[in-house]
Amino acid sequence: MRMLLRVAGVIVAVLLVAVGVALLMGALQPRNHTASATVVINAPQAVVWQRITDLQSQTSWRSGLTDVQMIPAQDGHPCWQETSSFGKMPMCEVLSAPPSTRIVRIADPNLPYGGIWTYELSPGLGPTDPNSTTLRITENGFTGPWIYRFVGHYIFHEDTQIKKYESDLQKSIGK
Repeated sequence: MRMLLRVAGVIVAVLLVAVGVALLMGALQPRNHTASATVVINAPQAVVWQRITDLQSQTSWRSGLTDVQMIPAQDGHPCWQETSSFGKMPMCEVLSAPPSTRIVRIADPNLPYGGIWTYELSPGLGPTDPNSTTLRITENGFTGPWIYRFVGHYIFHEDTQIKKYESDLQKSIGK
């Protein structure tokens, strides 16, 4: 019995140290971060622009996105709520400059994280190639609680969702 208690005590101590290390590592990560990824898509810029701005069709090509519902506009900009395995995420467009720049933001200031995503589209392999598009997505985000910063930096990495979006978009174009 005494040996069992010692083993249990060691396990508890190891778990406490692990949580403490994760706490420290998360707390040392900056609250604000910038992540970016770029992909060349084999489709004209107008086609890519149409795909990323057509909110209702995104459930058919974005992995994990199950629903998109329009919600009341804010400051004259369209807003929508995305539903995925992560829950419900209210988003609003900040800027739309077709066919080259789109900026969206998380529209709930009470969430423990948030940010702005800038989508920049340009001719893919230089201005002489109208049949491909370079898409660069940049996230300027923030993460509040230490555990979110730990998981976001050490487990998922800040650019994971951007790369997933770009991969899904590229697959949806199918070229």
